[in-house]
Amino acid sequence: MNVPRFILLSIALSPAILLGQKKEDLASIQRDVASMDDHVKQLQKSFDEKYTALTTLLQQSIDANAKTAAAVAALQHNMEQKLAEQQSKLVAPVATLNTKVDEMSTDFNAVAANVKELVRHMNDLDAKITDLSSAVRTINNPVPAPPQPNGAGGTAAQVPDSPPPGMTAEMSYNNAYRDYMTKKDDQAVDEFLQFLKYFSKTEKGPDATFFLGQIYYRGQDYGDAIKAFDDVLEKFPPNPKTADAQYMKACALMGNHQNTDAGKEFKEFLEKYPNNSHVREAHQHLRTLGLERVTRKG
Repeated sequence: MNVPRFILLSIALSPAILLGQKKEDLASIQRDVASMDDHVKQLQKSFDEKYTALTTLLQQSIDANAKTAAAVAALQHNMEQKLAEQQSKLVAPVATLNTKVDEMSTDFNAVAANVKELVRHMNDLDAKITDLSSAVRTINNPVPAPPQPNGAGGTAAQVPDSPPPGMTAEMSYNNAYRDYMTKKDDQAVDEFLQFLKYFSKTEKGPDATFFLGQIYYRGQDYGDAIKAFDDVLEKFPPNPKTADAQYMKACALMGNHQNTDAGKEFKEFLEKYPNNSHVREAHQHLRTLGLERVTRKG
């Protein structure tokens, strides 16, 4: 079989052509690898430069923080030192001032005790003067002799406002108060009335009138109770029983079904005496009368 010559020539030249093609591909690959290597080196260089810059910035930040911490520590130390100096300078004056305040407090307490004792002595003296006045009146107005058997003449009446012989303000009040405390109300009423007849102008006048009202109130005699508490408010100057008398007058008015007057009296009491021990009860009575709203918590 005759094969054409050009075919045989192509077959003979094929290995050479393939070898040349492979060399060209290898060269291309080497060029690509070299290019990639250059690119990697450039990336590495950029990374190194940025890392170095970041490291530098971080170190600068650390140095700045260290300087700031040192400055803060120095400032704190200076402040503590100055505060300690100021405290050392103030300790002595403050201690002296405390000592003087304590001394003044002691002096004031002593003065208050002396005043209290002086008031007590004045009250005792007032009672003794009242008793002495009663005794003088008794001497100047002796008890008349009993009537003669023949019926001539008559028994002289007791001089007005003159207590019986031997009767003193202290004794009269103590007896009445003792019977009041033991709830011998009828006897206590008579004794308080007798005390007020002769000794209403003494220190115990408001007290006797107030306790008389208390007896009437617990006996539900609200009319007489209102009058007695009103006497404490009207006939005597302000005294330790004034506030309680106004509260009890309001209670007596409420018990006597005079609700409008009771409400006015309770409100006036709360306005005048906001710190009195009966404030809570006064509010409760006003709510009962429908004159004050109930406040609910929550």
